[in-house]
Amino acid sequence: MIGTNVSGLTKEDIGYENGVLGGVVSALKVFAAPGDKVLLHSPTYMGFTNAVLSNGYQIVHSPLIKDENGTWRMNYEDMDKKIKKNQIHVAIFCNPHNPTGRVWTKEEITKAMEVYERNNVWVISDEIWSDLMMNDHHYTPTQSVSEWAKEHTAAFYAPSKTFNLAGLIGSYSVIYNKPIRERIQSVGKKTVYNSMNVFSEHALIGAYSDEGNNWLNQLLPVLSQNVNLAYDYVTKHFDGVSTFKTEGTYMMFLDCTDWLKEHDKTQTELLERGWDYGIGWQDGGLFQGPTSIRLNLASPTSRIEDAFKRMDKYVFNAEW
Repeated sequence: MIGTNVSGLTKEDIGYENGVLGGVVSALKVFAAPGDKVLLHSPTYMGFTNAVLSNGYQIVHSPLIKDENGTWRMNYEDMDKKIKKNQIHVAIFCNPHNPTGRVWTKEEITKAMEVYERNNVWVISDEIWSDLMMNDHHYTPTQSVSEWAKEHTAAFYAPSKTFNLAGLIGSYSVIYNKPIRERIQSVGKKTVYNSMNVFSEHALIGAYSDEGNNWLNQLLPVLSQNVNLAYDYVTKHFDGVSTFKTEGTYMMFLDCTDWLKEHDKTQTELLERGWDYGIGWQDGGLFQGPTSIRLNLASPTSRIEDAFKRMDKYVFNAEW
């Protein structure tokens, strides 16, 4: 659902893609030539990495940094420097950010768009997590912060994360700039099998109905409870492990750097130990976080409680 800050949206502004990553690639083919460099923030969603590299582009990372409160922030000076140094003219933006779970404020997005505008950079914005706001955080559509952002951003959405519909395919773009929209849609239409099926059509309609909204309103408090539980457990029980309290998405990114040093363990050993005791987690190295772990908190709260008890008993506070 595109958000409450959107005005002037017409049905002509909306396009179809089988998936958000397919839309990202379609937009890249319009904004860049093979071999060109693309700016992404790191940690970086692994889907971006694979999509960009497998289609012949190069990645330049602008690392997010944590402030004194442990909140992930964009480094605007670094973004500007990397863009100029590498002659970059397209950036992939993730709003809300996966895997850190950061929900960018309107002021932060505005500053980022100002960097892109000064450097004539087109923006591809993945907004697939925009429905999943934890603990009453507020989502700001990237295209809503300025007229420049509206005309120079291709935004992509899907019901797949919110309603667990990824297996049925189906996502959509919002592109206000007509010439750019027509070019991106033209690329997408030439992709084999890039078309909606009857199941995905009715699933999307159902998800974005009043009934779907009612379900989502009941889901968000449960996911927020899971986030709060996970954050409290990490900060109170796992010395040497730190995390940011997820604001959006249902992902959490654990930083295990200090724990690994203190216990003389490798990332591989830590990951394997968890899997051996029934903890399903993901190597942060896939996201440019070599000593981090990504957790998916979209499960019943009882399952999340069980997972953290296993981490406590068998992994982070165990002799092994």
